[in-house]
Amino acid sequence: MTIETTPPALIWTAVLDQNVALPLVVIGKTVIIAARPSGSTPEHGSLHAISLSDGRLRWQHTFEYALVSGMQAYRLNAEQKEIVVVAVSSSNFLKGEGAILAFDETGAIFWRWPDAGQHYAAPVVVDRQIVIAGGKDLLIISPEQEGDDAERIPLPATAALSAPAVHDGVAYVPCRGPELLAVSLAGEMRWHFHYSGSKRDWLDKTPVLAADSIFAASSLGMLYALERESGNLQWKTAVGENRPLGQPVIHDGRLYVGHHDGLDALDTRNGRTLWTFSTPRPVSAAPLVIHDTIYVTDENHFLHALDLETGAVRWQYELERRIETPPLLTELALLIADHGGHIAALERPSFPKTAADGLPETTIAEKRAVAQALLAQNQPLQAADIWLELGDLAQSASAYEAGKSWQKAADLWQKLDRYGKRAKALARHAEAVSQKDVAGEKKAAAWQQAARAFAESGEKEARLKAEREIARYRQQALLSVGIAPEADMILNAWSRLNFTVHNTGFGAARRLHVSLKDDRFEGQTAHTQTIITLQPDRNYTHWLDVIPRAYGSDVPMQLVIEYVDKANNIHTLERTFYLEVKPETGMLSLSSSPDSSTGTQELAELPQVDGRNLYDLREKLTEYFSKDELTDIIFELGLRAGDFSERLSTMARELVIGLAENGRLDDLIAICQERRPKVAW
Repeated sequence: MTIETTPPALIWTAVLDQNVALPLVVIGKTVIIAARPSGSTPEHGSLHAISLSDGRLRWQHTFEYALVSGMQAYRLNAEQKEIVVVAVSSSNFLKGEGAILAFDETGAIFWRWPDAGQHYAAPVVVDRQIVIAGGKDLLIISPEQEGDDAERIPLPATAALSAPAVHDGVAYVPCRGPELLAVSLAGEMRWHFHYSGSKRDWLDKTPVLAADSIFAASSLGMLYALERESGNLQWKTAVGENRPLGQPVIHDGRLYVGHHDGLDALDTRNGRTLWTFSTPRPVSAAPLVIHDTIYVTDENHFLHALDLETGAVRWQYELERRIETPPLLTELALLIADHGGHIAALERPSFPKTAADGLPETTIAEKRAVAQALLAQNQPLQAADIWLELGDLAQSASAYEAGKSWQKAADLWQKLDRYGKRAKALARHAEAVSQKDVAGEKKAAAWQQAARAFAESGEKEARLKAEREIARYRQQALLSVGIAPEADMILNAWSRLNFTVHNTGFGAARRLHVSLKDDRFEGQTAHTQTIITLQPDRNYTHWLDVIPRAYGSDVPMQLVIEYVDKANNIHTLERTFYLEVKPETGMLSLSSSPDSSTGTQELAELPQVDGRNLYDLREKLTEYFSKDELTDIIFELGLRAGDFSERLSTMARELVIGLAENGRLDDLIAICQERRPKVAW
């Protein structure tokens, strides 16, 4: 192959009116760009979607008082399309909220995580699950499963906004400090690496893995190599002269990392520098390796194409402004974006696609004949390796299955988008692991892979079977819930809703908590206070008193079940039910209320209390306090936070009404004046 020494031809350019903040993502034929206004303290982030073929703007979405902290493409096998999962963090503690949501290629919000936190890290999609850190929690979300099932794992340190690295059922979480966490997706803390660093020294970049090691870059120019299983230090080396490092990349036994003065290639075995490429300004983005070339962007406006072996320059391409995001290779072009919002699409570099490219046809035919002979001699694994070398992934996957190397077969089926075959291969792998004399957690982890794969391929019965095996080996609960109204449900009228929780699993569900979480229903956030533990094969029946705020034949209502397992991991299940709600005769339309979206008609119609407008008071509570701060106020008033809604606006409304009815508004006002003395309460 001829080595390219001149930049590829320019296909198209696009210019945004905002700064590009994060790596670009492609779904289908659309490029998704996270942007924010220029300035030192931007508050409103946005997504821009442009056509991959010509750079024309397709759609734009703005986040008020929030910035995009990360995004990743997610392929929906059942719908045969891609979405982009987006994490958003608040930029204004009083006015903004974080979010986790997904957009499809048209710009429609395909899915949204119902909990609203302040900060979420960049997401990682692994085995059809979203792994994402939020403060001191690691969330594992399954958006394709019924009810938006999720697990919440507490962390001993605050996570950074960079994505965790996930491998073999373990998340390696970067932190806002000199520490790195290894947490299994089952909730077990594997290890906690910590060193004595300054307040400015963070291991806040996504760590990278190779073989049995994990590599972490510090914000003060150190690289740490740790044993992946134990977290023990293998070596460390100074790279960036007390300056922040870029996102590292691993390739073929080398670690490539940008720093204030360029890019270094290091030996992963000992940290020894193999070559250095110098730049006048920092290299802050991850480089991109394509065949024998490494593509590097810098804050001096350039994209550099370097020889992977030596670091020698092959060509350079200049943009208008500094470049802080990595280049992106797509099926149509090589994309680069500068900080000022200029996007350039260059012709795709040419490179061999498989090891067979460039081989004589006679050699390829000979290799295929050898593979067929090995298969006939009952040596399928050796045959699979040859077909893999030749780039015949389907033949290789089938041969790996014949040799009962189910995990390798599953990996290849995934590359071929054969998700049904992948799920079945992972189930066979789990069955094989279950027959071995290994720890129950290893068996559970194998079945967890299979369950996620079956969820992806839409095989519900197979997924449920796999989930039951997970619960068996982890001795965990499996909960189902049914609901039934005692009588007809009427809009704006109290109704009693009976529910039954059934534990069909193998372990107890402790501290069970059932509540509503939906703007269309209000009332009790009521938890099941009387129940301590729900044992296996037991039912629990209770009720919730609710007020419907919407009517129709199929009004969706979200029921939330929270419980703690024997390892003290918190589990959150959400189930959506569709209920008939009848309209109230002669009722006033909610649209005439000051805030129909949160059902504040009751507040508006209440008379003034002690000269105070209750609706105005509620509005000030939501404007000047966050949800966490309002929860603290509830505790200070001697009330139970669990008795209030988790949604900020509804929480404030319930608090104002409750205190007004009990003559305690003065207590609330005193606390508000103490905490926000400049506000006219």
